[in-house]
Amino acid sequence: MLQAVDTTGNRPRNLILIGFMGTGKTTIGMRVARSLGFRFVDTDRLVVKMAGKSIPTIFSESGEEAFRALETEALRSCVGSSRLVISTGGGIVTREENRALLKQAGYVIWLRASPEAIYERIRRSRNRPLLQTPDPLQSIRDLLAVREALYESCADLAIRSDDLTVDETCFGVTESAQLALGEGSFEG
Repeated sequence: MLQAVDTTGNRPRNLILIGFMGTGKTTIGMRVARSLGFRFVDTDRLVVKMAGKSIPTIFSESGEEAFRALETEALRSCVGSSRLVISTGGGIVTREENRALLKQAGYVIWLRASPEAIYERIRRSRNRPLLQTPDPLQSIRDLLAVREALYESCADLAIRSDDLTVDETCFGVTESAQLALGEGSFEG
């Protein structure tokens, strides 16, 4: 079900993608930004640029809390802008301040997937510090159990992508954004 949100005068005309790692936020976000004629921003890439080091290095040298502080700074840098598609890190919702910023920044779509689908998508990645555990699938389940209510509290719309292709997910996100942000808002 699509939920229209009038952002005129209230929130900038941005589309923000939230969800667990491996749900396709970056892949979908880049394609949707091109479709809408918006600029694409990835908060994880902003963090890497600000810190001058990779996310695994930030975690190993400074810890998760230091990473989360940088993530908040990256999100805050997007809030005053408009016509952005913002892909966020999977744990951005764990800070209350970030949840408030997400709601201020634009229309928020939660990309959802089952723990098993997520695991299949990311199991070969070595760039996921929170999953460097003996049982990554269980770690995904545990993190999702904590985060799902947080994602839900921020989202204007949830799209479950388990059985959708990238093209189908992009179409759904693009159509939802056009409806929520107003059809005329996408003209150059």
